[in-house]
Amino acid sequence: MAISSIDRKQLSVLTFQEQLKPYMLAVLFSILGAILLFVTHGNLFIIPALCVVLVFLFLLMRYLELGVYTLLCASLLLEQFQIFGIKDIVTQKIPFFLNLNLTTGIGALIFNPVEVVIGLMIAFWFLRAVTSREWHLYTIPNFGIAVVFLGMLIFFTGYGLLRGGNWKNSLWEIRALYYLCGMYFITSQVIRNQRQVRCCIWIILMTIVVKGLQGCWRYVVTLHGDLTGIRAITGHEDALFISSVFVLVACFYFLDYRGKEFKFAAAFLPTTFFTFLLAQRRIVYGTLGFSLFMVVVMLPRDRKIVAFKIMAPLIMLMLLYAGAFWNSSSKLGMPVQKIKSVFVEQKGTEDESSNYYRKAELVNLKQTIRHHPLGIGFGNKYEIIMPLDKVDFPLWEYIPHNCIYWMWVKTGFVGFIIFWLFFGTAIIQAVIDYRSMKDPYFKSIALMVLSLIFSQVIIAYYDLQITFFRNMIYLGTAMAIATAIRRIEAELPLWQGGSA
Repeated sequence: MAISSIDRKQLSVLTFQEQLKPYMLAVLFSILGAILLFVTHGNLFIIPALCVVLVFLFLLMRYLELGVYTLLCASLLLEQFQIFGIKDIVTQKIPFFLNLNLTTGIGALIFNPVEVVIGLMIAFWFLRAVTSREWHLYTIPNFGIAVVFLGMLIFFTGYGLLRGGNWKNSLWEIRALYYLCGMYFITSQVIRNQRQVRCCIWIILMTIVVKGLQGCWRYVVTLHGDLTGIRAITGHEDALFISSVFVLVACFYFLDYRGKEFKFAAAFLPTTFFTFLLAQRRIVYGTLGFSLFMVVVMLPRDRKIVAFKIMAPLIMLMLLYAGAFWNSSSKLGMPVQKIKSVFVEQKGTEDESSNYYRKAELVNLKQTIRHHPLGIGFGNKYEIIMPLDKVDFPLWEYIPHNCIYWMWVKTGFVGFIIFWLFFGTAIIQAVIDYRSMKDPYFKSIALMVLSLIFSQVIIAYYDLQITFFRNMIYLGTAMAIATAIRRIEAELPLWQGGSA
């Protein structure tokens, strides 16, 4: 069919417009880049950063799970706080947890990349749910109590401000728990199939292997085997993350899953365990033992017998090791001394000072609870009845080590009950999910998540890690994955059972 002269003109106009588009976009981005350079006072890193952000934004619109992968990887790999005594840590230099106004120089950007990614995931998910029939709201177990918990946090943030609390400090107090809720809600909607679950598990395993190798490098190369004056060789959070992988490997083994994930993690157990010991987190030594005991208790009868046969000799070796190094000050006895310091005061040591500080904090927290039964709200200082030594933590008057009592102080008795209902129902749901699933891969994940929730609550009594961004991103993601895998297993064809 011949093309008329009018059609040729329309075609040429369309062709011209198509040719013009790249130039228009180039001009637009050039202008945007010039504006950003002006606003950031010539920060040359802003242009490549903008390009990365635009590519990430495009991919996130197509693959929402990319946001979960990014936050999970960042929470396990990147440090939120400085590790004193060790310089030039690459993973510490990436400002993923800092507000963008501190990294870009643009004062209005008072939020960080974590909040940007969570916000974009929620926005894109809502847009897909509205415009596509394929996306809908999945039922979340314990959704009601999770909403009540989130509402409680919002209420006591406002309540604290009305009582004269500091807005900025209230955000630093409660931000992490908002991330916990956000990751719990959005991850349970975004993670929808077996492949995505596997990606999450691989991210957990690979990042922890990297942290293990990183710890060994710091000890051997950076510190030349000398820990004198070094409080920790990793972030405080890393010990818990490593512990969760140990539990996952144990679950894989006892529940008869021998896939690539198990073999990969098992191959790097020596370096990972060495870094775990060097982390010197005495409470996590205890929670790891508790978690492994809980795993054995939860195993089926036949697997439980196997576990007891394997673990009984290991327990005997540990007891012999503890007895041999109970009074030793050598490097080999360091883990024993850390555990010993929890039960026996060691005069003149940093652990003794730490124990005294925590006891004094507890006295102050109990007095604050007595004086303010309705809670003081976030953003307000707790009462200092017993003087505390100065520490290098700017929020020491707002956030104590004991975050269980901290929650009671801030939210009163009602908020404290809601706090326990949220974590208690999460534990009960994890047990239900574990017992209802058949696939050994999925059962292993559910059991690991159960131990992680327990461990995090126990650690919260001794350390302030439920206010740490990394902990709550990881915990919220793990809890959501545990709810997703039960649904995913139910949707799998019968012939795929046990093959995850």
